[in-house]
Amino acid sequence: MFTAKQNENLEKQLYEIYGELYFNLRETDQEIWWPTPFYINPDEYEFRESYDLFNGNCGIILFFLALYKFDGNIDHLRIVNKGMHRILNANEVLNPKFFALYTGLGGVVYTCIKVFEVTGDIFYKEKALELTLKNQLQLTTGLLKTDLLSGYSGNLLMLTLLYHHTNHPEVLNEVSSLIDRLIAEARISEQGLKWDYSSSKKAYDSMTGFSHGASGIAWVLMQVGQYFKAAGLIYLAEEALKYEMQYYHAPAKNWLDLRLGPHRLNKPDLHQWKLETFLPEMTDVNAWAHGAAGIGIAREMAFNLTKSKNYDVDCQNILDRCLSDLKKFNRTDFTLVSGYCGIIPFLVHRNMGSQILFILNKAAELHQKTKSYNTYVSCGIDDYGLLSGKAGIGYVILNLLSKKNADSILAPKLPKASGEPFFKDKYNKNQVKKSVFSKYFARTLEKLDAVDFTFFDTEGIHDFKTRLVSKNNGAEIQNLFDLESRLVDLWKRHKGYFSFEQKHKYLHKITSESLMITDQALMEKSFRLSGHVEIYRHNKDLNIHLLISEGNGIKELKVGVFAAMILNAIEKEKMKGVKLVKSLQFILFGENPIEKSLVELEDKVVQQIRLLIKAGFIKIVG
Repeated sequence: MFTAKQNENLEKQLYEIYGELYFNLRETDQEIWWPTPFYINPDEYEFRESYDLFNGNCGIILFFLALYKFDGNIDHLRIVNKGMHRILNANEVLNPKFFALYTGLGGVVYTCIKVFEVTGDIFYKEKALELTLKNQLQLTTGLLKTDLLSGYSGNLLMLTLLYHHTNHPEVLNEVSSLIDRLIAEARISEQGLKWDYSSSKKAYDSMTGFSHGASGIAWVLMQVGQYFKAAGLIYLAEEALKYEMQYYHAPAKNWLDLRLGPHRLNKPDLHQWKLETFLPEMTDVNAWAHGAAGIGIAREMAFNLTKSKNYDVDCQNILDRCLSDLKKFNRTDFTLVSGYCGIIPFLVHRNMGSQILFILNKAAELHQKTKSYNTYVSCGIDDYGLLSGKAGIGYVILNLLSKKNADSILAPKLPKASGEPFFKDKYNKNQVKKSVFSKYFARTLEKLDAVDFTFFDTEGIHDFKTRLVSKNNGAEIQNLFDLESRLVDLWKRHKGYFSFEQKHKYLHKITSESLMITDQALMEKSFRLSGHVEIYRHNKDLNIHLLISEGNGIKELKVGVFAAMILNAIEKEKMKGVKLVKSLQFILFGENPIEKSLVELEDKVVQQIRLLIKAGFIKIVG
């Protein structure tokens, strides 16, 4: 990609970074480490020690390991070994609290494997296995999130790599349990499948992007699917990418950054949870972690794997966006996680050599002026981390100078499997589709005659629903199918736990205000069903079920006859309390009710409305 002179300049830049890292290491007879800046308040940081890949010592070790592979200097290996000695004997590793790939123990295991691959030292392979077996539950079930950077999908990739080198049955069991968890936690959306809809993410919906979103999960599924020749995992990966396209913003040629920090939660009409409310601030980010550049890494692989032209079109749009950002060049952040250097892995696939050199030259200029690669944070001068700081710039240069297609922590790959994969049949397409689709129509399927796996050979939940229609016969099955179809429609619109947390804050506020007014004033108000509540009628009788969308999913609730009468009356249109009493009066007593009955009815309506407001099922609309 580069001329001999350009390679020479890159090497010069590389060894300048090496020199700074070498000068700032701390060393004893047995150990080497680097201090890590930690913010104790927004304007002040102190030095502690981190062992993770993101900004800690494992990430810096990966830089020195790559440097040893590049130039063969045995001193780099000395630094690696002494650095790993400190890491593996640290209390935070012996008694870990964090377990993800980039931000916890998963990264320590991954680094051990990488050192073993380069050096052949069996000690590191045994240490990786020891740490894994000691912390099995925490590395698998202990992580709430699904994503690549801080969730269990990152550990799925790491554990598959460990299994490749050890063939240990317990590691294979961990791999299988994580795949099962990915399948079990997949949720339908308007299109495709998504993860991380629970309380673990503060976002508008399940996130897009490589580090915390759909692309990173898809990357892992493609890697693991290829390794085990498990076509069902490739299917899940494509469904994740299909979901992500819901949030592609064509005018910006970028995917929306769906994170919602405090500054985005002060919007008017927040409780309505409309995308347009947040859209203006969601199109700007384009980096490895969030936005087009990181997403391009997964879509490039998807194109190579499937040859689908859609992915190639996506990649061209991503390239256009990256080149547009480089023309503007309005940021002073070159870190891998959030800066311009994180764009380089995608640009490599598109042979954008001159643009890559432009980025690295600008990075060198900024560092020469400020001693930092990211001036947005005050700790940039002292950050030697891989994704967050100085080691990362050198690491990218090493990947560019490598004679082979170097494996990179920015897009971690798995080797080819040796021997016949275990999961070829267990996770084939129809098995995976059965697991995903059947949970949405469990009651209908239970009543049907036995269906074989070919019955699940459909593209998505909509096609599966259509296929079920042809199998339905009898009123009982039809009723179950109708109910589950309604639930499917609600699931498709479900935006995850955080959306309901915000909506319910607003609902609780107006509920409290509504319940404080007098009975007489209340009956002059108009009422409607709350937005998260729908009515389902079983066999068109008076009894109804409420289908209630809430943070963790959809809840079904049967209500009594009198509450059902009120809810039926206000389902289609808003209705004043006084009008509601009159409509119920006619239903219950006909045209000539006695006075006592009317008084009792009005009291009963008032009390029932208060209960329904308190439960959040109805709201005042005027």
